[in-house]
Amino acid sequence: MKPTAIIIGGGLSGLTAARQLQEKEIDFLLLEATDRIGGRVKTDIVDGFRFDHGFQVLLTAYPEAKKWLDYKKLNLQNFLPGALLLHSDGSRDRIGDPMRDFSSLFPTVFSSTGNLSDKFKILSLKNRLAKLSIDEIFQQEEKSTKDVLATEYGFSSKMIDRFFTPFFSGIFLEKELSTSRRMFDFVFKMFGEGNTAVPNLGMEEIPKQLAASLPEKSIQTNARVSKIDGQNIQLEDGSVFTAPYIIVATEATGLIKDLTSVKTKHQSTTHLHFTSNETPLEKPIIALNTNPNRISNNICTISKVAKGYAPKGQDLISISVVGAAQLSSSDLEKAVQKELETWFGKEVQDWRHLDSKTIHYSLPNQKNVLHKCSSEHYKIRDGLYSCGDFLLNGSINAAMNSGNNVANIIAKELLVLS
Repeated sequence: MKPTAIIIGGGLSGLTAARQLQEKEIDFLLLEATDRIGGRVKTDIVDGFRFDHGFQVLLTAYPEAKKWLDYKKLNLQNFLPGALLLHSDGSRDRIGDPMRDFSSLFPTVFSSTGNLSDKFKILSLKNRLAKLSIDEIFQQEEKSTKDVLATEYGFSSKMIDRFFTPFFSGIFLEKELSTSRRMFDFVFKMFGEGNTAVPNLGMEEIPKQLAASLPEKSIQTNARVSKIDGQNIQLEDGSVFTAPYIIVATEATGLIKDLTSVKTKHQSTTHLHFTSNETPLEKPIIALNTNPNRISNNICTISKVAKGYAPKGQDLISISVVGAAQLSSSDLEKAVQKELETWFGKEVQDWRHLDSKTIHYSLPNQKNVLHKCSSEHYKIRDGLYSCGDFLLNGSINAAMNSGNNVANIIAKELLVLS
């Protein structure tokens, strides 16, 4: 039986499109090029350790995530709000959210990062953004995050350099904070209104949950598309599928770039995993390297956040490098360990390297971002649509939002035709 819609790509946007088509009782087939669904949100399992593809978290305040995901079944485990700051002289201090974690009050107040005015400005910013809707945030004039932090929000250069830059470099995956202030405000609002979490068994549990309720045989893996001709889809193995509606849900540098004009500029990241007999961080918190010449940007003992990431009695250390690795895997491993000796001592050399992975397309470039757009934004031509976070902004929320929107557009078209 010929499906009404075919979705190309099993990432979060394609899976959400499938879920919404299912809710609208529209039959579909999802074609995924690789051996499993998930797109960029995947978790490899090796010897009981779980390695996410890059440092990824779920902000529980995301509206689309709340709509589509069952947080309880995901068994979400939360990070402590804020961050531990690692300074180049070997000292440490902490910026937290005393409103949600009272134990961070005194460390935050007495932190050498920024002055007391900076700390009050963080609270003021949180309150300001709480009063703005997401639509209002994305209607603001687009400026760079770094400019807004200094000129509009009035943070000191020390606060920007030692806290905001390493913190949001790890989120935006670029070191200059040239990302749109719309994106900064949105993410900061989400941090303030919910938790930063990971599923206990890794981030791939998110796409797995999205796919779990889809009809049997509605997903075909190892189905790489070679071309689209009209409403015909040809796979590399020669198979041909046809449908009145086609949704291309690949990343911007995938199949979609050959079909229409899309922004293909993107950010990369390199991620390393180690294990050790003694954990460098006992608390479920992200530590930021504030050295301006840093190699590693952020580090956490992810198994202290979620025990499911490591075998019982062992720890998994997660380290992120912003950008694609400029060194070989072994040289990068040694350079990171040498750098981290500043805070964790010679014991770092005893850490056992488990995995290194560069994710070349981690996020779309976010100098210009949207939250909403017209149906024409998704339409390539009659019967052919696209979805993905690159059409809006680089987030789990936007990926789900775009998939949901495209499915609704098709549902409305079918209603008119009927």
